[in-house]
Amino acid sequence: MAANAERVRKPSWIESRVLHAAVAIGLALAVFAVCVTGWWYSTYLVPIQDVKEAVRAKLDGKEPARFEHVWYSKQTRVGCGYVAVKDAGGKYGENRHFILLADGNAQFEPPREAKGDAAQQIAALEEQARYAQAIRSNCLR
Repeated sequence: MAANAERVRKPSWIESRVLHAAVAIGLALAVFAVCVTGWWYSTYLVPIQDVKEAVRAKLDGKEPARFEHVWYSKQTRVGCGYVAVKDAGGKYGENRHFILLADGNAQFEPPREAKGDAAQQIAALEEQARYAQAIRSNCLR
């Protein structure tokens, strides 16, 4: 009887197949997760970081900038979003919309307040209208 107590039960053929299948499924899920993560990183995260760096360079890059709602289109190679820059007092200013065009040029939202005489106010409103059209053409896809 002592010899029987030391015997280890071998898994059956079916139990062995189930274990192999479970391991194979686990490995397949792990590989899938790595592939999806790499695709997401290269498709979304890297281009958005590139847009932020290009806009930061256009802002002279000296003051810290805070970005919100940054978007990038691989088809048009245009980036859009909002940026706020720290002022001399250490506080972030108002968010300004930006458009980073495919050629590397950046357009920033013009001031919302139109000051001066009638001609200056009309010119400021026309500039705001041109920027709104640029948003419509480049950022609303």
